Amino acid sequence: MSRGRRVVEFVLFGLLVVGGSVGPAPAAAADEKVRVLDETPVASVADVPPNVRNECRQMGRDLPNAIVRANRNVTLVKTPKELTVRRGKYLVVEITQVRARGGGVMSGPKHLAVRGVLYENGKEIADFEGQRGSMGGASTCSILEKAEKALGEDIGRWLERPHPHDRLGG
Repeated sequence: MSRGRRVVEFVLFGLLVVGGSVGPAPAAAADEKVRVLDETPVASVADVPPNVRNECRQMGRDLPNAIVRANRNVTLVKTPKELTVRRGKYLVVEITQVRARGGGVMSGPKHLAVRGVLYENGKEIADFEGQRGSMGGASTCSILEKAEKALGEDIGRWLERPHPHDRLGG
């Protein structure tokens, strides 16, 4: 065997070894879970009618579950500390506005607006504002639950390709 051929085989062998050891890392990064609170808080400065705050005590509970259903790389956590304590990605979402009068379907459409920021290792990497509305339902609260579920689907899809300053919903 010639010296040139041995050098080529050595280089090819080296490339196989290096290529094999580098391969799995990107797959592990793709499987990284995004942490989300299991209950979406209402922002302290949110514009929410007092009667809706009083009547819709479950508001904010359907959104995280809908995000998980839409994106298998999301995991729910109970406390803000669990959200930020480890390295990796986490999404902070809050309800920023509810436009709704009481009276269910008879008082017109209901709208829910949210804002979310995606962090990686403590650094903001993307954000969005989302809004959904609905008219169908037995009560104001059930109509807002539908809007939460629709926004959760939007957010789950957004997490597949997040960008800064995105607008979600309709």
